[in-house]
Amino acid sequence: MKSAAPGRPTVLRVAAAGVVAALALTTVTAARSSAGPAVAPQRSAPAPAAGADWTVMVYDVADTSNIANDMIANLAAFTRLPEMANVNIVAMVDLPEKNDPGYPKARLPGIAPFTTTKLVVLEDGRWNELTDFGEVSMGRPDTLAGFIERVADRFPATNYGLVLSDHGGAWSGGYADTGPPSTSQLSIADMRAAIITGMQRGGIDRFAFIDHDSCLMSAYEAASALGPLADVIVGSEEVTFGDFTLDLDAMTGLASHGSGEQWGLGNIEGYAETADKYEAIGAFSVLSVVDGERMARLDAAVESFANVAVANMEAIAPELARARGRSLEFVSGLLGEEEGAGFSVVDLGDFLRQIKNVPAEVAVARDAVFVALDAAVLHQVTRRATKQATGLNVFFPETPRQARGYLAQRIAPPGWARFVEAYAEAADAIGSDGSARFTSDQARVVEINSDGIRIAGQLRSGDEANVADTETQVFTRLDGREVLAVALPGYLNSGGVGQVQGVWNYAVTTLVTGKRRAPASTVYQVQEGGLLGWFHALYSAPDGEETDVEIQVLLSSEGAIESVTVSDISLGQGATAGIELQNGGTLTPYFIVASSGGYQLELSSQSVPINNNTEVAYSRLAKGTAFDMGVGVADLAGNFETAFVSERVR
Repeated sequence: MKSAAPGRPTVLRVAAAGVVAALALTTVTAARSSAGPAVAPQRSAPAPAAGADWTVMVYDVADTSNIANDMIANLAAFTRLPEMANVNIVAMVDLPEKNDPGYPKARLPGIAPFTTTKLVVLEDGRWNELTDFGEVSMGRPDTLAGFIERVADRFPATNYGLVLSDHGGAWSGGYADTGPPSTSQLSIADMRAAIITGMQRGGIDRFAFIDHDSCLMSAYEAASALGPLADVIVGSEEVTFGDFTLDLDAMTGLASHGSGEQWGLGNIEGYAETADKYEAIGAFSVLSVVDGERMARLDAAVESFANVAVANMEAIAPELARARGRSLEFVSGLLGEEEGAGFSVVDLGDFLRQIKNVPAEVAVARDAVFVALDAAVLHQVTRRATKQATGLNVFFPETPRQARGYLAQRIAPPGWARFVEAYAEAADAIGSDGSARFTSDQARVVEINSDGIRIAGQLRSGDEANVADTETQVFTRLDGREVLAVALPGYLNSGGVGQVQGVWNYAVTTLVTGKRRAPASTVYQVQEGGLLGWFHALYSAPDGEETDVEIQVLLSSEGAIESVTVSDISLGQGATAGIELQNGGTLTPYFIVASSGGYQLELSSQSVPINNNTEVAYSRLAKGTAFDMGVGVADLAGNFETAFVSERVR
């Protein structure tokens, strides 16, 4: 799940106002087709190069949604590399059909525009074609295995690096080829099997590095599976952006050193430094270099933790749920939404550190996992929105229903799978007779004035122990209909045991261009030092093409907007990717509207044109505007209860 980002700064700016500053009153895998040949060459070129110090293999699945242009632009930039006689850089590249909206404008210097799958080598400041395979499905393990074998045979070297480039989806795998001859995607098991087969046939004992040039693939599940195959695993826990995800200086450094770790460090630091130039994306950088050999120690620590945690699961399950709610989450969804959203992915180490109030033996085993994780993660890059990240994300479910799909795919290392399974079973059992409920569906107003409002709902005695997460919701009439204007954190045991409080300052997140304004339903969650919010919108490009996007807003603890990112969420298979908004296009926000099935998105009738003055701001509702405000709690089973009060803006 790599992303397409601006080749220049985004035009979506941020305003200085905050949504909660005035009221900070409390502490805050797709089915693979068997069609199509693995790698059936149609035409070939020159003889293999002599043995080198390095051969870097780039598996570029650019026959995909949204990001082909950035992927090709990044490879095109490689032609600026100095001549390195001891380094081979070889890529297998598949492109969409020319009539595909995602066909790249960027070109590979030395190669005429194409739509097939080609094997190319970087030489003499240009890309040179070695083989045209015709239409090949690159989301198949046999294709990846054949690529590794072929390149190792043709370009033998002392050290080998493997780059997998395309969309990534954490535990769900990635590298989806959506074009002909068939749609295919690599699961983590596919990746492991393919790489092992290619290594065995190509005579490679171990890769110096395996790099996930994609989103979300710095995942415990992937690192555990691939760790034995490489000195280091390189990747991102979060969405990545742009045509600079493979750093040129890191590639140049290969000519003078023989370490995959050095390459990995150079690549993640180079990406982050470039991302810092773009206000909208730099704050979300979170990348790591993981020691492949030390993953075995981490797996063993997780096994031991699972043994102790499973034995104590009935007692600790509520605390695990609350720890998840406090943890750094990636690609998150709306609390209480029936079908959930995102990947249910949290930072592994942050989740562990949030586990509190558990028996001593559980705490000791938890700390052992944290020590093993710290030893495995050799290098890390974090920024403002990701300070608490520790190097690897991992699946942990919001609801038992989400766990069932994960477990059915047999994705997880055995220890983590047993841990998740035991938690899901305990959550189901506790949720069946241990739900968290309010004593009344009527909340009460604790404080209200012209600055804002604070409300509270009281849980039944003892039910606070069953609360997994809390939320504050505000419904009001916008655009002629009743909508969820904003969802904010709720505060458990604030003002008394079992009391849930919520605060709001009458502000609604709004897209603004000049005098044109369009409010949006926005969900905010706690982030270290502030809040992270998101809302959905329809982006209409100047050429009329329409794309559903998610706009993320990072707030400081004072409520000031620190950065904004825009991601394409229309890619299918749960993928997201960065997107550049073009002057002359428009943005139309979506509203979240309550329905019998939970929530649904409805398009606003108000749009804003996109230009260099487009920004995210906050509009205060007019005095006297009626609204319903409630606090909500979710229990371990995903049941959601609320208590509301009706009021007017003062």
